[in-house]
Amino acid sequence: MKDSKNTNNPLSVYANFAIKLFEFQSKYGLILFNSWSRAIESANNLQESTGKKIQDNIRSTFDADLRRNLEQKEFSKSLSALVGSFAEFALVGHHDKLYRYLETMISNYDNMIEPIRDTINRTPSEIIPMGGTFEVHHYKTDSPQKFKTPILVVGSLINRHYILDLLPETSIIKHFQQLGFDVYATDWRMPTIKDEDMPLASYAHDYLEKAVDKVEEVTGSRNVTLFGYCWGGILSLIYSAIHPKDVKNLILHATPADFGKPPTVLESWLKDLDVKKFVDTFGNVPSSFLNIAFILRNPLEASLKYQFYFSQPRSIKEITQFFAVESWLYDSVPIIGKAFEQIINDIYKNNLLIQNKMMLGDNLVDLKKITMPVLNIVGTNDDLVSAESSRTITDVVASTDKQTIEFPTGHVGLCISKTAHKKLWPEVGKWLKEHST
Repeated sequence: MKDSKNTNNPLSVYANFAIKLFEFQSKYGLILFNSWSRAIESANNLQESTGKKIQDNIRSTFDADLRRNLEQKEFSKSLSALVGSFAEFALVGHHDKLYRYLETMISNYDNMIEPIRDTINRTPSEIIPMGGTFEVHHYKTDSPQKFKTPILVVGSLINRHYILDLLPETSIIKHFQQLGFDVYATDWRMPTIKDEDMPLASYAHDYLEKAVDKVEEVTGSRNVTLFGYCWGGILSLIYSAIHPKDVKNLILHATPADFGKPPTVLESWLKDLDVKKFVDTFGNVPSSFLNIAFILRNPLEASLKYQFYFSQPRSIKEITQFFAVESWLYDSVPIIGKAFEQIINDIYKNNLLIQNKMMLGDNLVDLKKITMPVLNIVGTNDDLVSAESSRTITDVVASTDKQTIEFPTGHVGLCISKTAHKKLWPEVGKWLKEHST
């Protein structure tokens, strides 16, 4: 039994945190050193030794070896122990209160710059306030509307929705418009400390139902095509299972669902995280926590990406896209604590969603109730959402009209790469047109 006096003693808590930090840094440093040594050894064994080939070989060997080592249970446990001890230290040092104060300041700042961010390089939209922490964007266009069924894009809770409308030439929203669709999208906005206890049901049930109601009010069509990106795909799966009559088509884009498969680096870390302790301490999950996790999974890429990218001549258009993606990557928002806790515990740790055992309030989320046409878009090189985690969805849903499109690119590449817009999205558009008459 733990000594309660020691757990409340600031010096004891700080000492425990320092020990856990040292253990984590030692393991992480050793992994980095070993991965770098193997990468250098691999480059030395190259027959052809051009500068670019050496650089590419070092990079790919380091990345592969690092991912393999970071997925190890021993490392995941050391990271989880560090996060847990940091949560205890934050309570003793009142850092949790400081975070909540900073969160309020950042939220106020975000409300000021939101109109600018939603205007520059974005497809023009009417912003429809919905109450709570979300809005619906209705995208305006001069293109003639050819299809009755509107598209409702459901964004991820982790990053902002505008990755699907990053720049005019790589905008999936604009692509749908040009095909003749009326397009809407959720914007989850910046949560506040008042939202900490909001459950996942508010997103996947109440909020999405309000959004569908609003789309019906504007268009007269109750049936929508739900397009879910990443964790927005999880919300779309849940809503489609509970309200199948409201969804004409379901499109899932890089959606994680089956965690009985070999995990990615981040999935390994999340499975070992004491998420309840973290959420009880901080309320909403800090965006900085997410950004640090993304950097830790590939520090070489994070530290050298500018050098790698600008090692060859780039056009103004390429540079603009590069910095647009960089801005989006670090424009994360906090995730509402209780919703995050349920996603991690029910889906990532216990794998209840894909097994049709997950409860959302009083509702059982049974994916066998999804009978509408389903298109599942999978990135085979996605190291954030594994292809294996997404593929199973197509097998589990009860739809007779279902298809999986696999494309050889990563999580962000599915949205903005030239090859995706040349080959993938025309194929998605063809499927949409065939299912929206």
